[in-house]
Amino acid sequence: MEYIIEITAVLAASALAMILHELPKSIIYVLTGRHCEEKDKYRIFKLYRYIDPVGLILFLTCHAGCSRPYPYRLKEKDTNVAIGLTGFLSLGVMLMAGYAFYYLILPRLPMILGVNPTDHLMLFFIQAGWYFIYAVFVLFIVNLFPMISSDIFLIIVAISPKQLIPLMKNDTLIKCLLFICIVLGGISMLAAQGKGGIEQFLDFV
Repeated sequence: MEYIIEITAVLAASALAMILHELPKSIIYVLTGRHCEEKDKYRIFKLYRYIDPVGLILFLTCHAGCSRPYPYRLKEKDTNVAIGLTGFLSLGVMLMAGYAFYYLILPRLPMILGVNPTDHLMLFFIQAGWYFIYAVFVLFIVNLFPMISSDIFLIIVAISPKQLIPLMKNDTLIKCLLFICIVLGGISMLAAQGKGGIEQFLDFV
C-alpha cells in the first residue's frame, strides 16, 4: 500500500508542478502576444496539455522530468521575455508555496482533516508535498537548458535574436544531452542538493 501511495504522490506532485509552471506562461502569452488567436484564450485552460507523459515516466523512474509548454507563436521580443521570466517567476512562487505547505500547513492537517497523523491520507500529503518541492527544483534546472521549449531559450532569443538559428540547429543535441543527464541522475542530484541547501538555510534561520 505504501508503494502505491508513493507512486501516486510522485505522479500527482509532478503533474501539479507541470501545470502550475506552464499555465501562467500561457496566460501571459494570451495577454501580451499580438499573434495569438481567439481560440487560444480557451485552449490554454485545458490543463492536461501541460502534462508531459514522457516527463511523468521520467519523474517516476529517474526522479527528473519536464513539462509540455503551450505551442506559442512567438514573434515579439517583449512577449518572449515576458513568458520566459514568468516561467522562472512561477517556479519561485511555487517553491515558496511548497515550503509553506510542507512546514506550516502539513503539520496541522491531521487536526484540520480529523485524521490520524499516520493515516494513509496523511502519508500521501507528506510525500506529495516533499516531491512537489523537489519537482520544482527539477523544472528549474531543466529550463536552464537552452532548448526550444525552455524558459531560458525565450530569454536568450529575445536578448540576442542572432542566437535563434544556432540554438534551433542544436536543439536535438541539447535535448539528447538533457535526456542523458536525467537518465544518469545528474538532474536529480542537482535538485536534491538545491533542496537540501534550502532546507539547511531554513533550519538555520
